[in-house]
Amino acid sequence: MPDRKPRILLAATVAALASVAAGATAAGESAAHAKAGDFDAKGRIACVQRDGLPIGTCTARVARGPAGEATLEATFENGFARMLFFEEGAFLRANTTMSGVGTDTDWRLEEGMLFLRVDDQRFEVPEALVFGD
Repeated sequence: MPDRKPRILLAATVAALASVAAGATAAGESAAHAKAGDFDAKGRIACVQRDGLPIGTCTARVARGPAGEATLEATFENGFARMLFFEEGAFLRANTTMSGVGTDTDWRLEEGMLFLRVDDQRFEVPEALVFGD
């Protein structure tokens, strides 16, 4: 009688990968819009590109997706841009850049303002800019 364990394991692996892929597609809708240059809102935010520099201003463009998903593109005065990803109203991560991989983060929400740290960069973003009113 043939051993069914390899086939069962393969079926479970395929199902798990399909679930992850479906989740990644849903979570990436706003990122796809941002990549295509399709933004829902724009504004100016306070930002610092690295420790030791004074606070400056970034141009922020936001693409929104379903269920509190959003992608914010923050462009520093020197033209360097960083993507910030949100889901279900929470900050998740940033894209990988020469400044870092975007997973060394900290964030908090205070009185309608998101305070984000990604690697050595800092951003102060109105919650309404990211998620709408």
